[in-house]
Amino acid sequence: MKTINNNQWGDVWKNDMHAYDADSELMSMNIENVSVRCEKIMHYVKQHIGDLTQKKSVEVGCGGAIYSQIFARMGAIATLIDYSVEALELAERNFTNLGLDADMIETDVFNLSSNLIEKFDVAMSFGTVEHYRYPERLEICRAHIDLLRPGGICIISTPNIFFLPHELLKILLVRKGKWFLGYEGSFSPFELRNVGHKLGLRNIKIIGSSWRADLIRYMNIIRETNTFKNWFQTTNPQVDALLSPTKQTHNWLDDFIGHDIVLLGVKDV
Repeated sequence: MKTINNNQWGDVWKNDMHAYDADSELMSMNIENVSVRCEKIMHYVKQHIGDLTQKKSVEVGCGGAIYSQIFARMGAIATLIDYSVEALELAERNFTNLGLDADMIETDVFNLSSNLIEKFDVAMSFGTVEHYRYPERLEICRAHIDLLRPGGICIISTPNIFFLPHELLKILLVRKGKWFLGYEGSFSPFELRNVGHKLGLRNIKIIGSSWRADLIRYMNIIRETNTFKNWFQTTNPQVDALLSPTKQTHNWLDDFIGHDIVLLGVKDV
């Protein structure tokens, strides 16, 4: 798989904009807002920098910017950076629909302007750094640190290579020519922790999303495929009940086999 270039990412976000549904986007944010992953992130943020009111956050490779919306709702001053104009337009739609403000900056994270260096209390990305190979893989992670003031918090969320449903589905889609996100090298919790050490972070913590909620989501994705529908012509009420989304609860396995794993750390003073 090849890394997607700037123009190709623009096409990805154009497709998202064509299918844009404000109610669906709002629902996605509200679901994430009460997720296990978000709860753990917010606990860490509160522990290390306290109330988000008037704190400055920046999201790298923002896409739809769900977490910037969550932070802005909690009083943070949000900045979104991306080299895709289309991604910024999508994020702006989301912010406008919520009546929120954000500073949208079209820029290359590998060539940051001096007026962005060490200006933020939180630097974060979700589903971004895994699309790069080394050495760029470490360099884009290091860009988060460059954006942070001393004592600021780094949040880097990536797919977990140990969440096998995603890895197997990705292999299948690649073979069928239906994978459109270019190179995606999922991290292991061990690799992500090692990145944190290389970045010089302190108070490093690796947390994961709810593996049970993630498994249910992927099983429902599989059930919607034509192959599954061709093999299983009827539905089973008991299976439907089992796979219906429920309130997420913590489990000790989340940090090891959840779909998303997150590096949390504080920039040294």
